[in-house]
Amino acid sequence: MLKKGILLVNRIEENFRNQLLINSGVQRSCEVSDLNYLKNSFIPKKDWRPITDSEFKKLVTNNFSNPFHKTIAIGNIPKDIVSTIHKLELSNCKSLFDIDSTLRSKEKSITELNNKLEIFLGTKSSIPKFRFHRITKGQPNHETTTFHFINKEFVRYTGLHIDESRIFTPYSAYKSDNRISINISEESRYLFYVNLSLRQISNLIKNTEITASNIVEKFFEQNPNYPIIRLEIKPYQYYIAPTDNFIHDGSTLGNEKHDITIVYTGIFDKY
Repeated sequence: MLKKGILLVNRIEENFRNQLLINSGVQRSCEVSDLNYLKNSFIPKKDWRPITDSEFKKLVTNNFSNPFHKTIAIGNIPKDIVSTIHKLELSNCKSLFDIDSTLRSKEKSITELNNKLEIFLGTKSSIPKFRFHRITKGQPNHETTTFHFINKEFVRYTGLHIDESRIFTPYSAYKSDNRISINISEESRYLFYVNLSLRQISNLIKNTEITASNIVEKFFEQNPNYPIIRLEIKPYQYYIAPTDNFIHDGSTLGNEKHDITIVYTGIFDKY
């Protein structure tokens, strides 16, 4: 059932294929998870397996000029940036609440990190156009990681979703910027995704009006067996992705330590 769509560019090279798994589709979160999810949300089935040769050819490209709105990329950040991240001593944080105070106490190292990241990110954007978005902090051992505050109090997880960084339709989502997410944790994290653009997904949905708000739900209702890809992002690796234009979520399932990422948004078209 796997179709060719959004393609993955590999900048890791060695043993890259071992970081890819595939499954047999999704299930409703309310049926299988103890976490509080939004109504009508979906999460991947857990029947992960290695990808086949034919699946690999549909997922991965050597074309480094592939349009950024149809491309995911994975690579390693430079070693000098890794050395600066180590100076932050985030591994000493006992809870998520300690991270912000630790960062505030490392002003010199933060300035150094910002300067090095600006140079590195400039090599990933031809314009260049990018801006700091946030440092995300998450709990370990969570099936999925994205959540919303409701009434500034109650947290519900979204399950597989699309970002909505601006107002768009499924047919104009490709005009959105993309983003880079850098794993600065001590453990791997995982990107779950459907390898189809929103335009491709729209064309697969029948007999219903599609909007950016309902496209995920309608797609999985009609295509629950479409495979989900699991891409492992190891410590100090980055991924670039058009998060407005494809269905995705993060995962820390099996981890024991806090999940910390640095996220920039913009146009990253030099993978």
